[in-house]
Amino acid sequence: MLEATKVPSGGVATIYRHVEILNAHGFAAFVGLRTKPAIDFYETIAPLLIHGGCLQVGPGDVFVIPECWPHLNRALKGTPAKRLMFCQNQYYVPFTSDPRAGIAEFDVHSVIVSSQAVQGFFRDVYGVTDLPLLPYAIDPARFAPGRQKQRQIAFMPRKLPKDAAFIKSVFQRRYPRYADVPWLPIKNVAQREAARLMGESECFLSLSGKESFGLPPLEAMACGCLVAGFHGDGGREYMTVENGWWAETGDYKACADGLAAALAALDKGGPALDARRAAMTATVERYNPARLESALLALWQRQMTELALSGQAGQQVSVNLPEFPTASPWWRRWLSPRRRQKVRSPSVPPSNAAICQHEIR
Repeated sequence: MLEATKVPSGGVATIYRHVEILNAHGFAAFVGLRTKPAIDFYETIAPLLIHGGCLQVGPGDVFVIPECWPHLNRALKGTPAKRLMFCQNQYYVPFTSDPRAGIAEFDVHSVIVSSQAVQGFFRDVYGVTDLPLLPYAIDPARFAPGRQKQRQIAFMPRKLPKDAAFIKSVFQRRYPRYADVPWLPIKNVAQREAARLMGESECFLSLSGKESFGLPPLEAMACGCLVAGFHGDGGREYMTVENGWWAETGDYKACADGLAAALAALDKGGPALDARRAAMTATVERYNPARLESALLALWQRQMTELALSGQAGQQVSVNLPEFPTASPWWRRWLSPRRRQKVRSPSVPPSNAAICQHEIR
């Protein structure tokens, strides 16, 4: 279950991909949405369940809801359906006022995670050890080097636009020989276009911040970019001194130095550059689609077995799903004012609760 957003997101792309895989293996899986997104950023073939704010929910239904939309969990709490929280960022976990509730404070039966950082968070904070991990996967058909690399620094300013501007200024003054290198912002474009822009760029600045993983730097590696910048905490799962130039959050000079080192490595070439590219390739190959597919199918085969053993008691009920609450979750204070506006759900006409129709596309 998602809420349609107006900006692209790696986490949302991941959910679409999960649904595509499940359908390819015979599972009846859908991406549930209040309204059809205005823009398809992901070129997805995942079936969409457009519910308009009202659903018929019955025994055997399983809802997977991201951590940042707890209002959907609350709405489904009184139904016979099973509720799973798919947490892709521990920094967005919706804490409640009850510190002793455990994961019950999220109104879910269990949690699925996407990275080692999230897995460690729930183990250390909630004492939960049985946490299925669905690893991220990089599509090699989409994220690949372009035919012709250009001397430019690509970056995604969505989370840290002011930081990006500051790093650029520091870089140009600290390394005047590279002051004329173009900087290419990648924002609000479809996934395929983002991959194309990274594929034609020599370098990529990582602006990861408060991440559980951080997909863009890994995608940039797959596109043949030399990468420098913030690890964002969760990026340390795959970032090493061999595959990039990584900086602690707020160390802008280290970001600038890393970009300069990347450009110097390209200028020098030779065995050191070859070793760097080999390390990048090995890192990307660890996050291959086959690994995700295996973990995803194992998870859902287990879920289906547990549902069959439980007897699936209960009756079908109608549920009205509230829109994104007007009272901001605590984590939205971390976002810029512009991003706070963008994550709001689009307003839609009230659904007919008596009919409770939905559309599958």
